[in-house]
Order: sequence, then C-alpha cells, then structure tokens
Amino acid sequence: MGWLTNSMSTSIGKKTIQAVTGILLILFLIVHFAGNYTIWGGEETFTAYVSTLESFGWFTHVIEILLALVFIIHIYVGLKLAWDNNKAKPQKYEVYKSNKLIDFSARYTWQTGVLILIFLIIHLLTFWYEFKFNANGRELYQIVTDWFRNPVYSLFYILMLITVGVHVSHGFKSAIQTFGWNHPKYNSWIEKTSTFLAWLFGLGFSLIPLYFYFTSVGGK
Repeated sequence: MGWLTNSMSTSIGKKTIQAVTGILLILFLIVHFAGNYTIWGGEETFTAYVSTLESFGWFTHVIEILLALVFIIHIYVGLKLAWDNNKAKPQKYEVYKSNKLIDFSARYTWQTGVLILIFLIIHLLTFWYEFKFNANGRELYQIVTDWFRNPVYSLFYILMLITVGVHVSHGFKSAIQTFGWNHPKYNSWIEKTSTFLAWLFGLGFSLIPLYFYFTSVGGK
C-alpha cells in the first residue's frame, strides 16, 4: 500500500485517486441501476436477480468489501482535497464549467458528498442490513416496496438521488480533466455525458420510489 501513501502526499496524487475511485463508483452505479430496473418485471423477476447475486457466495462478499474500500477511499480523499483547497484559498480545485448544473455541483462537491454518505448509511440500513439480518421471511422486493410506501422515506430518497446526480455531474468532468482527456474537440460530448449521467441517476433511480409510492396510494 506504499503507492497509496505516496500518492496521498501530493495534490495530483490525491486527485488521481479521487478520479479513479470516482469512475469506478460511476461504473458501479450503472450496473446497480441496471440491476434495480429488474424490479419493473415484478417480484419474481427482481427476486431472481437478487438470488443470482446471492448464488455467487464468497465472490459477492469480496466484491462488497472491495466496493466498500473504494467508497471509503473516495470519501476520505474527497474530504482531504476539500480541506486542502480551503487552506489554500483563494486557489480552488476547479474544472471548466459551462452550465449552471456543473457550476452548482462544482461549488458544493464536498457538501453533496457528505449528504451522499449519510444517504448511503441509511440506504444500507433500510435495505441491505434489513434483508441480511432482519428480513423475517420477506424477500428484498417486499422490503423495498414497504419502505417506498412511506412518503417521508420516498421523498428523502428522491432528494438524495438528485444529490447523487448533481455530485456525479461534476465528478465525471473532474475525472476527465484529471486524466488529461479534456479537449476542445470533445468537451461538448464530455458535458453531454456528464449531464446524461446526472439525469440517469437522479431521475432514473427516482422513478422506482415514485412508482411504488403512487401505486400504493392508488391501491388504498
């Protein structure tokens, strides 16, 4: 782990670690998004998807541990960069910005990151932990739909997913700049991809709690 310690001693090293872990987390969110959308197939389809993941046994647990490490590193380095930038005022860790979403997300990167951390903890407690240790015979589908029938939880969940979208919109462009891939020829595509990811995670994930809340209201 010496390379990690050495990288943490320089600004470019921290930014590179942040960029790499950020891209890995975006890839995870895309895979997670695809898996979550099996819920539209109904309880049987979603349960089959969950059972498939569970069938990998120890391999799934290894992936969960590695993913947790990526999250922890990304959060720690992000807060360290925010602390360093604050001490180095007025010099800031900037990326090129060309629309209001990117400008807002760039200004409040660490704040949205902290909100996402809180959301992640609550998300794990209400879904992952409950399914693993407090299911009481319920499948994950039932646990998810039960929580999304709660208007307070659904609203909180949607607001946090919008926060994820805002955070990713800056994070993706920041990673591209860190890798040195930004170029006037491709900047418009980078910006469009960034905006697409923001909508994909913000709105795309939000459709699930919206659907289950309103169908439960309609069924009363």
